[in-house]
Amino acid sequence: MLNKTLGVLLILLVGLLACGTVSAQEDLTVDKTATKTGDYTATVTIEVSGASETTTSQLDVVFSIDSSGSMDWSDPNNLRMEASKNFIDKLNPTRDQVGAVNWDSTVIGSEPLTTDFQKVKDFIDSGGAFGGTNLDAGLNEAIKLLDEGGRATSSKYIIFLTDGEGDYTPSGSPGSPTDDAKDKGYVIYTIGLGEGVDETILQEIADVTGGKYLLASDASVLDSVFSEIFQEITVSATNVVVIDVLPDYIQLVGSPTIIPDSQVTNPDGTTTLIWNIGTLGKDQTWTVSYDIISSMAGYLPTNVEGASKVTYTDPTGMDKEIALPIPIVNFGAPETTEEQGETTVVAMQETGVPLTGLILGLLLVLGGLFNPRRK
Repeated sequence: MLNKTLGVLLILLVGLLACGTVSAQEDLTVDKTATKTGDYTATVTIEVSGASETTTSQLDVVFSIDSSGSMDWSDPNNLRMEASKNFIDKLNPTRDQVGAVNWDSTVIGSEPLTTDFQKVKDFIDSGGAFGGTNLDAGLNEAIKLLDEGGRATSSKYIIFLTDGEGDYTPSGSPGSPTDDAKDKGYVIYTIGLGEGVDETILQEIADVTGGKYLLASDASVLDSVFSEIFQEITVSATNVVVIDVLPDYIQLVGSPTIIPDSQVTNPDGTTTLIWNIGTLGKDQTWTVSYDIISSMAGYLPTNVEGASKVTYTDPTGMDKEIALPIPIVNFGAPETTEEQGETTVVAMQETGVPLTGLILGLLLVLGGLFNPRRK
């Protein structure tokens, strides 16, 4: 009777394990799974994903787009406009605002910050290829739009695209638009299109304001350049580090699909694997898999609770951590229970769950079995 009861208990325990959980936070989603590949072997997979929505509470983004005459041959198919509109389509109109400036030697026109994304996209389409190139004009008008329509709680960005050299007041000089943007906390991402750009100027604008300069060799790559900027400004987490500690009875077989930045065998026989991921943006996923072999049999955890975790810095600058789920694998020969003349194979765990909760649940069940209620 006791053996039968213990068999049922094992099946119940496996059922609890199979209910697995995925550690979820506002910024990152973390999961760890183990798939049994032999009596004493398994493949472990860790997956870390950025949030599926922009994690900054609000974004105010102004597109400042060069409409000088040279765009006739630098971007004859107006791909800069398509890339800008694709960027806008990725934003959230219930939370974000966009605006735009078309300029050449002067400001041709501008569209104030708004949640009416289609209005801004239509305005962007009105640009073309006209006169000369005045970088100051495009920068100052973009700053003006943020001054007039930017919200106190938003993160404010200017995406500045040009294909050539032009009038510019450098940082440190009176009237410098770059210094003005810096003083107001406006971050500028600069894009140089083609070989005729002054990269020194565009690099300075980005560096001084805390943005980034990107070179587009030709118009065909503009969409990917804009996508890179989108990932940068909608980042879910920075300084992402995965720390996985294997128990002393678990050994690596071969190398992980991504080589760890650090792999150390500790004095107690455990093994610490560390991957420095860096930055994860919206919808980005980092995945690593590795094979393991166990020197022990039984239902065993594949990582050390409390020591295995993901650490990161959230968009507000706060340091956080998420515990890695702990997959349980039934190493050794499969166990069976006799149930009404049929053999039931006890399955292995395939999704990580917090080990502490499982132990508490098991203790409660055992308490009920061995301490029956008195009548």
